[in-house]
Amino acid sequence: MARQGFISLLLAVPLLANGAQPSNPQTWASLSSISTATWNAFNATVAGRLHEGTPMLSPCYPSSHDPTKPLHAAQCTAEQELLLNSTLASNEFPWYHNFVWSTCQATGASCPIPSPLSPNISCEQGSISPRYVDVRSVEDVQATLYFTRSHGLRLVIKNTGHDYKGRSSAPDSLALWTHPYQPPIQLLKNFTPEGCSAPAGDVIRFGAGQQFKGIYDFVHARGYRVVGGGCDTVGAAGGWITGGGHGLMANELGLGVDNVQEIQVVLANGTFATASRCQNPDLFFALRGGGGGTFGVVMEMSILVHPDRPMEVLNVSLTGLNPSSSAAKDLTGLIIANAEGWAAEGWGGFAIPGLADYTLVIATALLNHTAAMASVQPVLDFARQFNNSIATLSSVAGFLDFMGPITSSPLLQMSEVSAAVSSRIIPRTSFQNTTSQAQLAELITQLLRLNDTLQTPPSPRVEILLVAPALYSQSLPREDESSGPGASSVTPAWRSGLWHLMHTRAIASNTRDPELIRQVWQSVSHAMDPLRQFTPDSGAYQNEADPFEPDPVSAFWGKANYERLLRIKKEVDPENMFTVHQGVGWDRNDGRYQCYPDV
Repeated sequence: MARQGFISLLLAVPLLANGAQPSNPQTWASLSSISTATWNAFNATVAGRLHEGTPMLSPCYPSSHDPTKPLHAAQCTAEQELLLNSTLASNEFPWYHNFVWSTCQATGASCPIPSPLSPNISCEQGSISPRYVDVRSVEDVQATLYFTRSHGLRLVIKNTGHDYKGRSSAPDSLALWTHPYQPPIQLLKNFTPEGCSAPAGDVIRFGAGQQFKGIYDFVHARGYRVVGGGCDTVGAAGGWITGGGHGLMANELGLGVDNVQEIQVVLANGTFATASRCQNPDLFFALRGGGGGTFGVVMEMSILVHPDRPMEVLNVSLTGLNPSSSAAKDLTGLIIANAEGWAAEGWGGFAIPGLADYTLVIATALLNHTAAMASVQPVLDFARQFNNSIATLSSVAGFLDFMGPITSSPLLQMSEVSAAVSSRIIPRTSFQNTTSQAQLAELITQLLRLNDTLQTPPSPRVEILLVAPALYSQSLPREDESSGPGASSVTPAWRSGLWHLMHTRAIASNTRDPELIRQVWQSVSHAMDPLRQFTPDSGAYQNEADPFEPDPVSAFWGKANYERLLRIKKEVDPENMFTVHQGVGWDRNDGRYQCYPDV
């Protein structure tokens, strides 16, 4: 896709060139220092798409400018109902799937659901950008970058708000909201990426704001399947892909980054660039695992689609099984014992020891029903010992029959959720003998017991995600190996991992006690230490990782990848206009991070 009409003042800045350094990054200007006339002039350059980032629930509170102003009761009710449906809520700029990242956790400032138990609380801006541009074109992004550079403002990039690490919010910042940029999805058969001489296969091309619900429906209607996220409202071309992009099909088909063939991006200097394995390979490397909000503003992306296939789906639910009981530990041990075999057979899915049940859902497109039954028979036999259990193996026509009920789950539709998260990729070596298997089962049980001891709000848990590209990585294309032109910058731990394990603890959405928030994050971060010690050479999936990961370089990228990423960062963004907490080249003293708790 070719684009012309760059802002004239940016045309002279070549791709990947080192530009002049701006003002010191430590001295970003406040949005309040910009005059109304200047804002109005900028608004005209983006066709009136500059807006105020007002918290969603502000209609439920008196105006901070006029405390006597009556509440907007009807609008307040409508906004609260919206929070029950993430599909609708994700179309609102101030919405964050993990509500805590819309708050200023360091001070407790937020705009929570009003409660009769706390009638005197007020609505505060929190960490939501006070102003944002509703992006509808490449030119909108270029104009915003020019304005931001000219006035020394803090900038953030926000897509759909599925953010576990606060990368898309920052106090006193101007935001680029890319979710509205949704040109029609295209199916391009026998696609040849720009700069390449040979076709890569069939792909779909879509815009930055496209969510997986639309993508899944589009490819399913045309007889294909894709690697994608486990929630309908995740943006496919935002932080999901730039952080690596796991999914329930990743074991067989690879991570999201393994499927990308071409990316269009706007760089910090305003240049619109196309990256592929054959053109701008450094940029292609950085955008596929280097992290969201760090190297540029992704506008469009082209990913491989794969012929749809029938699948075998195992669904196990043991109701009333205490997650830290010996029976739950036995089931965890059984899943661990089968992990390597299941990876080799293409199974992908998740196991969740919940508060009152234990759920296991996995599927494969590589086995027929008879072979699949033999593979999972030990689990079926175990589950059927218990009353109130569900244990079935079913054949479905295609990937959407497996994915659809998961991605549209009512639990995922609930959008007013706050949680602290830590995680670890569990390597293949942890499953290869009975001693390490027993150690892993005990470590998981310890995490579940920690959750048992935590007080309100009650929360899950441990999530065992069978989403590592274990089978795919056994035959990784030569050009995508670490020294090849198609290498990605994700942690090498993905290539040797079988599981991505998450530990979470809920934070009450109306909590305004910064010390309590800090303690929750600290407890969740420290709780992962035994697994870090058990897997010293592994890493973590940066999109669903501890924001206070003690060694982010090793965990998220590995030293060699990070050194290359840092060099690229200095080339494409020498002024560090794009920066996120624990991102490549970040400065911990940047004001964008002032709302993070001190953990």
